[in-house]
Amino acid sequence: MVTYFITLISQLLSLINSTNHIWLPPIVTFIVIKLICHRHFRRRWGALCKRGALLGVMGYITVFILLWTQQPRLLYRPTHALQTTPESHNLHYEDVWIPVAQDKQSSPEHLHSWWLPKTKQRMGTLLYLHGAGLNIGFHVTQVHWLRKLGFDVLLAEYRGYGLSEGGFPTERSFYEDAEAALGYLTDGLGIAANEIVVYGHSLGGAIAIDLASKHPNLAGVIVQNTFTSMSAMVARSVYARWFPVQAILHQRFESIQKVRQLQIPILFIHSTGDPLIPLYMGKKLYKAARGPKDFIVYKANVHHNAVGVFKESASVARLKQFARKVLSVS
Repeated sequence: MVTYFITLISQLLSLINSTNHIWLPPIVTFIVIKLICHRHFRRRWGALCKRGALLGVMGYITVFILLWTQQPRLLYRPTHALQTTPESHNLHYEDVWIPVAQDKQSSPEHLHSWWLPKTKQRMGTLLYLHGAGLNIGFHVTQVHWLRKLGFDVLLAEYRGYGLSEGGFPTERSFYEDAEAALGYLTDGLGIAANEIVVYGHSLGGAIAIDLASKHPNLAGVIVQNTFTSMSAMVARSVYARWFPVQAILHQRFESIQKVRQLQIPILFIHSTGDPLIPLYMGKKLYKAARGPKDFIVYKANVHHNAVGVFKESASVARLKQFARKVLSVS
């Protein structure tokens, strides 16, 4: 019996060393079943082990189903209460409600966003797309800095965030909302696409890259602290070792693939010590981009410190240089 048990352990270790970690649970299940089938175990522990194995399999399947059906709720963290408004920075702004077209049988849902026009020394227009957490009220400080550079700014919200209408967000709804926000600028305000720069932070960077892939006439794209793909992010999680997360991931955000297709200028910005989205992901995106590009690295050790880049004069100068170049501002 001891020899048999040692043999099983050896098989398990051999399989783990030669197999991707996503297959670890099935391997363990196989070993357990094989152990249960052994005559000594059937005699002494068979009934108990069968019940335990059945409960384990049922629990595993339950978690598998939850990972599929509740995936957006595991990835996105929208909040509704607005932390602040542009008024706190003495910024002139307008509340705008941008319709997002639904199917023909449904009335449109509306995105609550803030439009902050620049009346003097205007350089161009910037569409700001924030990340997976919180809402536009958390990003007023960033917009304040961007307006100082000379931009009109549309601080766009997503459905399910802040005061916007709609249900819980998904990858598809993020893309639709960004499209609607861009349409508000081009169709609603009459701003030419080649006068618009799209700026995305974190998840917003992935949304910005997708939007740019569909609108090659945009002036440029700026992405800050953005990941290569959602699958790469999930692979960094400890849970990826116990569940075939890659196989069931349907919120994918394949930025690393899309950025290769971009021909418009793109500026990558990433902090040195981002604990959530590591610097190497920003470097991979930069390397994959084939069009005109630049890369700014700034010193910060937190993911949400998006304003850190504006506190380094050299970084601000390069950001402004990029914007002037793509907007053809002398």
